Amino acid sequence: MAVSKEILDLIPEGCKVNWNEKQQRFCVYKSTYYYSKEHKRSREQRTQVGTIVNGVFTYAKSYLLKQQIKDLKQEVKSSTADVVNKTSEILSNEVIDPRQAAKVQYPLAYVYLVALLSSLSGQTSCVQIADYWSNHRAALETVFEDFPKQDVSHDTVRRLLMLIDPEQFQSFYGRLVEPLLHKFTSRVVAVDGQAVKASRRGGERAGKYILTFYDTENGIALGQKLIGNKENEITHAASMVEGLNLAGCIVTADALNTQEKFASALIQKKADYCLAVKQNHKSLFYDIQLSFMDRTETRTVEIEKVELGHGRIETRKISVLPGSCLPAVLLKKWIGLDEGTIVKTTTESVSKTTGEISSLDRYYISSLNFLNAHIAEQCARAVRRHWGIENDLHYVLDVNFYQDRTQCKNANYLNKWALGMIRKLQKEEETETGKEAKSVKRIMAKLQSPSAALEALATLINK
Repeated sequence: MAVSKEILDLIPEGCKVNWNEKQQRFCVYKSTYYYSKEHKRSREQRTQVGTIVNGVFTYAKSYLLKQQIKDLKQEVKSSTADVVNKTSEILSNEVIDPRQAAKVQYPLAYVYLVALLSSLSGQTSCVQIADYWSNHRAALETVFEDFPKQDVSHDTVRRLLMLIDPEQFQSFYGRLVEPLLHKFTSRVVAVDGQAVKASRRGGERAGKYILTFYDTENGIALGQKLIGNKENEITHAASMVEGLNLAGCIVTADALNTQEKFASALIQKKADYCLAVKQNHKSLFYDIQLSFMDRTETRTVEIEKVELGHGRIETRKISVLPGSCLPAVLLKKWIGLDEGTIVKTTTESVSKTTGEISSLDRYYISSLNFLNAHIAEQCARAVRRHWGIENDLHYVLDVNFYQDRTQCKNANYLNKWALGMIRKLQKEEETETGKEAKSVKRIMAKLQSPSAALEALATLINK
């Protein structure tokens, strides 16, 4: 049947048309040709695009579905390309590749990308990263056209990861976690060190420590530094402040890091501090105690909260006084304390089974202004949130990432970044569903698939 010009004008570009006598309609299709080894000649393969009935063209549902799948694949390909480009951008700014370009078999962007993907499923050692590369190379080759065609050894992985100098690692790490952060109006950042037991060598009393700045609101480690032993921790906290954006944050720390230099560095970065005080600062400790024992002092602000859990009843009482209660000689040493506060927390615990009562007093200094509205609630929140670094970071790293078994020789491992990524995915899930998110282990199991891990990475980078 001859096809009129009006019918030809209806069909999409690159399509052909023929008349179906039985169905009384025009069928619109595309032709592709391929060589058939079986028939030893070129053969035509037709794809139905749509139909024309009574002068109206309609796309076939099967064709529209194929186009949607094609567009989705293109979108995924574009997103994964963004991941590689973003990784390459970070690396080019932070890492100098000393290798001869003509002899490079494993581009740094792909090695570090695989390390990131592997860490999301809890596989953070060099052997595990190399195994992840080998096990998922076929899948990665389908996503990245120029992905290396050969497996990588764990020695090569280790050598390339070591290209990032430990002193420069903070900058690299900071750029990795930046897309994960949500800018809360007032974040509590906890500072603490964690021992890595497996790093202890023969004859050493203690192994290496990782000093971490942990954003308790976002559930993300902002920075970390590998140090030799616990005594050295106090010399590094102040220096780490320089590389972090802590403006507007309340930074908390245990008594070991309650140091004048550290407090001064935080004030210069426009952050507030809430630091624990023990007898390592005897005069400060006893003067704070005496201030709360002074019965003539009438400016005390107090709040009390009762909680039931873990087989006990806990009563937590927060008492706050202005920092000006302390002697002038101490106020000169601690910048921000003259307008700040001193804090006493009393925790009384009653065992539900035995009825045994225990009580513990703790003391803190803070640059939070005593005249702030709800100053007691602010201090209580800072003190309480500090324990997030133990419960939500250190414990999870030991249980899910086996950090105690890590033979760390530098700070270039990404378990804290992976945990921060998982925390971000949990928050996204809770926002979308309105329900409690999956556990860390369940999300890690899901992210064992490179496609799922890449999708999660691409989503955060695009945001």
